[in-house]
Amino acid sequence: MEKQETGPAPAPSSLDRDLSRITSTNRKKMVSGKYSALAGAVSREQAMDNITNNLANINTIGFKRDQVSFESLLRDARQNDKARGINYSRIAEIATDFTPGPMRVTGNTFDVAISGEGFFKVAAGGKTYFTRQGNFTLAPGGILTTESGFAVLDSGGNPITLPAEGGEPITINDNGEINVGGTAAGRIGLYAINDASTLKKAGNGLFELGEGGTAQATEAARLVQGSLELSNVNTIEEMAHMIDNMRKFEAFHQVIKRYDTLDGKQVELGTVA
Repeated sequence: MEKQETGPAPAPSSLDRDLSRITSTNRKKMVSGKYSALAGAVSREQAMDNITNNLANINTIGFKRDQVSFESLLRDARQNDKARGINYSRIAEIATDFTPGPMRVTGNTFDVAISGEGFFKVAAGGKTYFTRQGNFTLAPGGILTTESGFAVLDSGGNPITLPAEGGEPITINDNGEINVGGTAAGRIGLYAINDASTLKKAGNGLFELGEGGTAQATEAARLVQGSLELSNVNTIEEMAHMIDNMRKFEAFHQVIKRYDTLDGKQVELGTVA
């Protein structure tokens, strides 16, 4: 039996072309929408991690909370080269809130809180850092240090060494001057940062000075002996943010599930056609 030759496939009709074009367009829109929802869910998950970290440090002396800000990447807008045709949101920045925390009276000699703007300057391993943690102690040799062992510096950037305690009263004036038995024995330095946004967290309540940042000794702030600055995390506010982000994360998750369902239905329709 001879094999019959088949002619060229019939050209698609205008209706077929229209259906193909509509299907392709709809699929692109669905992919864009799905990625938009996914980006939103990821951003909210990252925001939740930030809130969790804030709440975990609510009892950390001198801790400064972090806050997130969001941005949108839009097609045919300024970030077109980044968006690549997809409209979505992401976390633009995680910034530190340097609002002073409340003070707690401890009565301890070497507990010092800063009233006003400013930072202590400390050093270890050849590096200098800035902190608002004032729970100091005396290390062997009479060197004033943080609880983590970082040397507290004076206004000239030098470590502070106090005479061995002999039962004499030690006082720290509001300008940082340390007196042992009525005799001046050193002065805790206070430093002002020209742009607090240049400070980057280095762990243990420490900050590193980033590019563009400068620090100068200042007398604008005052010290309070026998007190400590607590964390500036507001539990109620953070919990409200947590609930809001959880609800938005769940909403994005539901949108993603619906896009999956629609995508499956579209594939079925395309197969039937």
